[in-house]
Order: sequence, then C-alpha cells, then structure tokens
Amino acid sequence: MRTGDSVKATDGNFDIVGEGKVVQRYLVEGKEKTITYTRALHTPTLNANLVSVSAFDKAGLTTTFGNGQGIIRKWDGSVVLAGRAIKGMYVVDPLDEAKQNIPNNPIAMSSLSKPISLEQWHRRLTHCSPSTIQEMVSKDLVDGLNITEKELRGKCEDCILGRQTRRPFDNETVKNLEPLELVSFDLWGPSRVQSVGGKLYFMPIIDAGTSYKDGAYLSDKADSSTIPAFDTFRAKAESLTGRKIRGLQMDRAFETSAWEITANSITSSMNSRCHTLLHKMG
Repeated sequence: MRTGDSVKATDGNFDIVGEGKVVQRYLVEGKEKTITYTRALHTPTLNANLVSVSAFDKAGLTTTFGNGQGIIRKWDGSVVLAGRAIKGMYVVDPLDEAKQNIPNNPIAMSSLSKPISLEQWHRRLTHCSPSTIQEMVSKDLVDGLNITEKELRGKCEDCILGRQTRRPFDNETVKNLEPLELVSFDLWGPSRVQSVGGKLYFMPIIDAGTSYKDGAYLSDKADSSTIPAFDTFRAKAESLTGRKIRGLQMDRAFETSAWEITANSITSSMNSRCHTLLHKMG
C-alpha cells in the first residue's frame, strides 16, 4: 500500500539510511486509527511511503483484496487498515491528508469552523472591535470566520472596565496630615447582585492622616442612608482619637442640599485652609 501515482527513486535506486519506529494516524472507515510501525526503513530518495503486506502477515494480521479495497484485519476480525485500489495499487488515507468529508484541521480546533455569534468572536479575538470583525467577514479576510449574529447584545462589560479612565489629581497633594484633618469618602454601586441583607451600595470612608479605612453597606444611595452612615463613622472616629473632623473630600454623588448642610456644620469652625479643601472636592 502507498500514496501517490507512482513509486520510484530519483536515480532508479534507493538507499536505506536508517531503521526505527514510526507512528502514523490513518482514517479507517470514518474513524481515526493509530498504527506504530517497528523496524520501519528510512529511504529519503523514495518518492512515496510503502507498507509491506508480507510484514502484516508476519505480524499475524490477515490481508484481503476485493471490490476495489485492500483490508487488513486482526484475528478477531477488527479492521486495522484499509486502502482503495487506484491505478493498480492500494492507497491509504493518512489522517492529515484525508480529503473526504474530514476537515483538514486539528481535532482540537474543529469547533472554530462552526458559525458562532459576533459576541463570541469578539471575546475570542481579545475583545476586537465588532466593526473590525464585520469588516474581516465582509471582505473574506480570515478563513473560518463565520458569524451567526451580527449585533452585540448590550455592551461588553469587560471592554467598559478596561477602557475606564481616571481624572488626574489636579489638587495639590496635602502631606503630613494629622488624624481626621482630612476625611474622604465615595459611593460604589449599585451591585448587580443584592447581598443577603438587601444591600446594593458601599460607602468607603478613609482618613488621610492615618490611612484608616472604614465603610458602610447601604440599601440605597439616598441622603437618608449615606448621612447616618457618615455620622456613625464620625462619632466613632472622634471618640477614639479625641479630635474633630476638620476637612472633607467627596465626589459628586454627595452634591445635595442635605449633604451641603452636613458639610457646613462640620466645617463651620474650620480655618480658611480647610474650607478650601472642602470647596475643591469632586
């Protein structure tokens, strides 16, 4: 058995330059078969691979020919290898050369040939722009790039997080602060998943003088929730340190009349420097 139209050496003769073990995969009756040849001869000048029928016979296998096929079987009748009669010889199908109804791709990559959604291709191509993917499809620039849905469902959360930018710190950095000289806080949420206690928001509170961090979980972001949470922290911090909060720094989530009253009540006795910190927040 062999592959190719003819068998000959480049100069009429061929030399055996080595002997060893060869593992070859074949497509037999639609299934993959792996065969290990022992004492295989290496002949570089031969233009085709030949398999000796007598070698199969010595190995205890049976070879039958008929109906345009050559079939090699074990003693129990199971098929080891099969070849098709072509031009007086029997041709076998190595798996990487099989052409009949078998994709010429590694098995592990066969799923890539199936059409999938634009959203899945967007993730596979490391969050490539959907318009770029559609252009590659329309211009047939990539083999196997087949999509079933041409629109993304909503926005890609990973892309949103990855492209976030942060405003530069345009205020002068304040160093050597005393405890509670400057307290900053923010508001995070809403969470996509509600906690067991029904909370959706988190309010982190940080003292710049000591880097002490505190926070409160909230069910909503209303002033009726955020102000009591801050008052609780204020009472605890001032009691533990014996000091008063002198400066506040917060984001735009707290720009309400109720928070303005709260901030003014805290900063009413501050000096002008602390007032400046307050008015530069956000």
